[in-house]
Amino acid sequence: MCIERRRLQATARGFSYIEILLSVTLLAVLLVPALETLRVAIAGRPTAAAMPGSLSLQSKMEQVLAAPFSRIYAETYAGGNSPTAVSTVFSDAAGSPQRRVVVVYRYNAGMKALSNADTGLAYVSVYYEAEGSSRALATLVGRWW
Repeated sequence: MCIERRRLQATARGFSYIEILLSVTLLAVLLVPALETLRVAIAGRPTAAAMPGSLSLQSKMEQVLAAPFSRIYAETYAGGNSPTAVSTVFSDAAGSPQRRVVVVYRYNAGMKALSNADTGLAYVSVYYEAEGSSRALATLVGRWW
């Protein structure tokens, strides 16, 4: 019994100074590039102050979505028979600087296309007139949600 106790004590000595020194050195060598990558990633991230245009589009989209669905849906064919209608109610006034244009049209989810039918689904898009619709915010609004 005494021999087994000595053998357990001999094997459970812990880490040596060299092992600890090597692990700390290895950790430091690997941690520096990881922290540098993290710093670059955080610094390169666009902030809210760097993209005021996006926030302005988002606020316009929120204004449109705050309206009752019946009012949004009424704008789907405000421009006549054209399936895409620029909403004069929701868009900024013509000629204003940084004019935000709101386009609303009926959408058929089954066909994934514009529709003349009463689908109960409206596609809403908001973009800057000067930039065109390539950087637009868009969403679907349903009568039932």
